[in-house]
Amino acid sequence: MEGRSKTLMLQSGIFRRPFSRIGSLIPVSYKGFTIMPRTFQIRGSGRWTLDLSIVGRKGLRVFSSSLTYPTEQAAIAGCSDFGRRIIDGRAEDCSVEDLE
Repeated sequence: MEGRSKTLMLQSGIFRRPFSRIGSLIPVSYKGFTIMPRTFQIRGSGRWTLDLSIVGRKGLRVFSSSLTYPTEQAAIAGCSDFGRRIIDGRAEDCSVEDLE
């Protein structure tokens, strides 16, 4: 997609996300938006993805990156930091202006 964020498309069997841990992905409020980490552990690697949703008054957008993290906690922190950069307009090719 030109000029737009890349959306991570989940394919069966690539990612592992146990339902029991969904509650550990706590949303973060920032400048009128809600950043929702959606990190997944990549099967076989033990690494965690940078995958998040940003919710505004007019909708929701999903963002992802090729960055990975060694722990779930590090990935959640990375998601929150990346979400703040997107909202502040400091992430290349990522915008939420139309969601305000």
